[in-house]
Amino acid sequence: MKTNIFAYFFLLFCLSITLKAQDKDVLLGGEQLKYRIHLGFINAAEANIKSSPNLGSIRQIPTRKIEIEGKTVGIFNVFSPLLDIWVSYMDPTTLLPIKAEMNKREGRYKKQEVIDFYHDKGVAQISSPQNTPKDKNLSISNSMLDLISGYYFLRKKNLQELEIGQKMSAKILVDGQVYEVWCIVKGFEKVDSKFGSKNCIRTSLVLPKNNLFQDKDAIRLWISQDNYQIPFKMEVNLKIGFLSIDLEDYKIAGKTIYTALP
Repeated sequence: MKTNIFAYFFLLFCLSITLKAQDKDVLLGGEQLKYRIHLGFINAAEANIKSSPNLGSIRQIPTRKIEIEGKTVGIFNVFSPLLDIWVSYMDPTTLLPIKAEMNKREGRYKKQEVIDFYHDKGVAQISSPQNTPKDKNLSISNSMLDLISGYYFLRKKNLQELEIGQKMSAKILVDGQVYEVWCIVKGFEKVDSKFGSKNCIRTSLVLPKNNLFQDKDAIRLWISQDNYQIPFKMEVNLKIGFLSIDLEDYKIAGKTIYTALP
């Protein structure tokens, strides 16, 4: 999968926005999250995640649209520009993807892709002008996830039932390939932020083997230990440097959930 370090962040984050209680609706309408991605004090990129306020329909199946946009900022937008947009249309009852769209612009590299999921037939129809052939069918399990629905699959887990050392995994279809990602619970800690000190659960993420990360515990994620249970902070130890991701804003239906300290 062609990508750079900031594109890899969006893959990580979609797979790690986790752990809401099972008796609550995790596919909320009008949810908005904004994150700052930085190397030390230098801002490198930002990510925005939002869900549509209303339901739509695809093939007569009710769907909610979820969109993730990531882009470089400042000096990084000059030397390593990136604009990635991922969209998923999900069945709010099953949390399975019905359709997924990807539009990546990373420097000179561009890639568009549309995936239509037919879970009852065990088939995903993939179309991309950059692929050869342009269109292909891929056999899938009847519960196959895309990038964004993988995020909601993990998010539905019950945080209160987790124990240190517990592992969870999700398999997703991205760029024509199936990837498995593991999330391991490491402990409970307070995290200082612009919103004050927050109780969080610390986890580590394990991705397929790659050449970007420094060690097996290179990806550390802190999840807020409250009713919202969202990714609050992430640290990624790359071979080229230390990348940090911090929550900047969180709203539901326009209402600010966390208020920054004066």
